[in-house]
Amino acid sequence: MRFFESLAIGVSMYSKIPMPRVEWNEKNMKYAMCFFPLVGVVTGILEVILGNALLAFFAGVMTLLPVLVNGGIHMDGFLDTMDALNSYGSREKKLEILKDSRTGAFAVIGFGLYLVASLALWSEAEPEMLPV
Repeated sequence: MRFFESLAIGVSMYSKIPMPRVEWNEKNMKYAMCFFPLVGVVTGILEVILGNALLAFFAGVMTLLPVLVNGGIHMDGFLDTMDALNSYGSREKKLEILKDSRTGAFAVIGFGLYLVASLALWSEAEPEMLPV
């Protein structure tokens, strides 16, 4: 039973995939990290399935799906990092920016660049290049 509780915690922590509610105690969370790669596998499988089903919209689906499945948690970290790295402040100021919940101009620019680069990359993909 602890296996499924750790699985539910691991998947629900880094995705929007509905999971049964379990108690987040120390015993249940002990092995939750083991299931983090499963979120990536599920995201990849969804990309292959939806990418093939919606081949006309393939580049858009491949660009948005990781953000939608993971609830933007990785994008949030990327945007915070963009803000901090592009500031001209001291190390302490950069660490303060990382903790700040507000979105800065460099985060918005970084998000736009990410979307354009990802869309450009996926638009060059051919159906023969896909694993399925």
